Amino acid sequence: MNRYIAFALKRPIFVLFVLLAITIVVTPGMLRLEFDNSVESFMPKHDREYIYYNEVKEIYGDNGRFVIMTVSDKDLWSFETLQKFDDLIADLEEYKEYDEGRERERLEKYHAIQSRGKISRKKLIGSFDGDPSFKRSLERKTIGLFGKKETLGRRDLKKLEKSILRSHNFKKQEVIDTILCPLTAEDITGENDTLETYDLIITDESGKRILPKTEKQIDEFRKKLERNPAFDKGIFSRDPVSVEITDFGVIIKFINLEDQDPVVREMLELIDSRLDLKTVTTGVAVVNKYMNDYMHEDLFKNVPLVLLVVIIVFYFNFRSFRGVVLPFVTLGMAELWILGLMGYLGIKITGVGVSLPPLMIAVGSSYAIHILNQYYADFDMITETGKRTGLQSSMSHISLTVLLAGLTTFIAFMTLATSEVSAIREWGIFSALGVMFAVFISCSLIPAWLSLLPHKMPSLLLRKDKTVKKTVVDRIITATTNGSIIHYKVVLVIVAIIVIVSIIGMFRIKVETAFLTYFKETDPIRVNTTVIGDKLGGGWGFNILIDTEETDGVKNPEFLTMIEKFRLWLEADENPDLNIGRTDSFSDFIKTMHMAMNNDDISFYRIPKSRSDIIDYLELYSGDDDDSDGRYDEFESFVDEDYQTLNLLARLSKKEQEEVSTTKIEHIFSKISDYLDKNLPKHYSYSLTGFPMMDVKLVYYVVKGQMQSLFLSLIVVGLIVVLLFNHVKAGPLALIPISTAVIVNFGIMGWFNIKLDMATSVIAALTIGIGVDDTIHFLNTFRHNRARGLSVDETIARTLAVSGKAILFTSLALIFGFSVLLTSHFIPIILFGILTATTMINTTIGALLILPSVIKATNIDLTKSKPKSRLGKYLNIDRLLGLEEK
Repeated sequence: MNRYIAFALKRPIFVLFVLLAITIVVTPGMLRLEFDNSVESFMPKHDREYIYYNEVKEIYGDNGRFVIMTVSDKDLWSFETLQKFDDLIADLEEYKEYDEGRERERLEKYHAIQSRGKISRKKLIGSFDGDPSFKRSLERKTIGLFGKKETLGRRDLKKLEKSILRSHNFKKQEVIDTILCPLTAEDITGENDTLETYDLIITDESGKRILPKTEKQIDEFRKKLERNPAFDKGIFSRDPVSVEITDFGVIIKFINLEDQDPVVREMLELIDSRLDLKTVTTGVAVVNKYMNDYMHEDLFKNVPLVLLVVIIVFYFNFRSFRGVVLPFVTLGMAELWILGLMGYLGIKITGVGVSLPPLMIAVGSSYAIHILNQYYADFDMITETGKRTGLQSSMSHISLTVLLAGLTTFIAFMTLATSEVSAIREWGIFSALGVMFAVFISCSLIPAWLSLLPHKMPSLLLRKDKTVKKTVVDRIITATTNGSIIHYKVVLVIVAIIVIVSIIGMFRIKVETAFLTYFKETDPIRVNTTVIGDKLGGGWGFNILIDTEETDGVKNPEFLTMIEKFRLWLEADENPDLNIGRTDSFSDFIKTMHMAMNNDDISFYRIPKSRSDIIDYLELYSGDDDDSDGRYDEFESFVDEDYQTLNLLARLSKKEQEEVSTTKIEHIFSKISDYLDKNLPKHYSYSLTGFPMMDVKLVYYVVKGQMQSLFLSLIVVGLIVVLLFNHVKAGPLALIPISTAVIVNFGIMGWFNIKLDMATSVIAALTIGIGVDDTIHFLNTFRHNRARGLSVDETIARTLAVSGKAILFTSLALIFGFSVLLTSHFIPIILFGILTATTMINTTIGALLILPSVIKATNIDLTKSKPKSRLGKYLNIDRLLGLEEK
């Protein structure tokens, strides 16, 4: 380290040039950063439940991740409203069935207009009067891109072209698999000993729907809707008091896409543009879209705020231009390096990763503060010995300390790499790399700049007689000195009581991974989900697969009757704790067929008693089988190809005052399993899967990863400290303040009902990683002063006077930096900010009060080293720390 510092001081311009060049190279990588909150970004790919979840999606389709919405109007049952609704559905259907000729004609016409150059927005849109759907598309795209701008130039038209081509590509992929709503729904009729499907709304020869216009026609359409009980809370909802239909329901299912976000954005842009209709939209895909938006907003809002906070801390600490600019440039570079690297490597920002940029700024600032603080602490020595010699001595000592502190933080963060949750694992790896980037840049840039700048003390830190002013920080240091030297017994007793209370609180901690709980109660996402739950039975769900263990076993009336009894139990008012608002099953088709074959008598909307009736119905049924897999297209979500396994779809809806949290979901699955264990015949088997099941499984991985990371980081950090100080007692001594901070942190979570989730799951490693920085700075300075022959009391006082100030200002940067996260849209990120700020207060108290109190009580002497281990001899740590006799 001494040689590197000497090189940086001798060749400062070269060092600065290299740092700048690296920054220029990696910064463009930030433009490649993407956001991802899908279950795939969290679940381990080797997990058996996750593999089975994907296998089920391959067989039955992706029935858990869909867009669901209600459409309403003050005059719902009017031709005008039905026309507006039809326009919306027609626009969506263009993404379901690709018309190559029509799309080619549109593009050719647009390119011809574009080639003429500047055109008024009104004229451009009017050019497509004969193509209503594309005209509506141009209207919403021009408003979205250009606002109220009336004239579009060549650049505007080029930008519009890109948007049109993006939509064209989605249409070409036919990204929508199914659109289920009153205008697209089919029902079953039984006439002349045949069962046929028919459209509720018929179409003309061109495929355009013929909407009911007169009052009589509209009333007939309403009766068609109400005829089939399966449609209730499926494609329409009623007012609970008047029982009148108040909303149309729309369910949009996509093809099995790996990344639904771009498609969902396209759909929501289309839906939200219909200001003439009142729509409420939700679904897992919609929630993920808004989470990505909020993360993007948080990232670009929090980073500048954190920068502002640390700049203020820099100013109050150093009161000079260089004291602000040098740390600012240092942490700015570290931020660009880590985000650029993530972009180049294709690492996506997740709900956990969104805390990484502010973390890097806060942590990076601490190393810069320690180095600059050492410079001003050694100011007189540098003046006496000469700038080059003095800087060499001062920077070598503090840079090595910063390196060792950074190394332990790196190791603590890297313990998260053992997590099986990919988002947490990536957070650990890249936060660890970010720490080392910050250490390298701090130890390079600041010494290099100091060698080029004039050697002077900031005037604002001096009195009129040129002596250094006493500040509030100095008074705090004096208080902690008195507390640890004079009142150390009282300090340790109070700490012991707090630890005991915190341990009790630890057993109250609950785990939460349900993404919906990440939003505030007043957030539109949660409000919309509640509305959809009340009106349509829920916006997300799971699969209950029941295997009859025989081909065509699903066609057994006894089996289907049992399924119906099971469904009634799931949705019963007596079981509000199940929070199931609606179920869908293959049996709905059989009941509808039975009713249709009995003159639409509602009393026959049930499972027929005879197996032969069911087989006859299926033989008479004239549905489509486009993929020729032996299942009618309508059945594919509910049965396998052999009709052996039935897939029951259950939608979750909030039926109790509490949210449907992970704990609730786990209870739901447990209660369903108990029911099936007791009531399912022995030769049948069942399994549960779906998006909520992944939430429950994540709980296991979060808790497991937390325990692994906690114990591994404590052990590794303890061993590293033992090696660094070549003293067995140094390890346990360093872990006392850190362990106290971790325990108090978990105690706070337990007592204040703060859930252990994706964001807060990294707190323990973060506490250990950052807390050990302060501990190493204190112990290193303590050992250095003790070796000079000072008494324990004198050593503690001197150590706090030198290291304490830097530790305090570093902690202030971290505390206020993380407090910025309170402005986040996400509850876990807000709590992450609160807990991290609280943890930084605890680690600061640990380093400045608890650690010196323990040293005072035990009278430990770290200068009396045990014989060096082979590794200790190889590293020659005493010499590196400047403590070995020369």
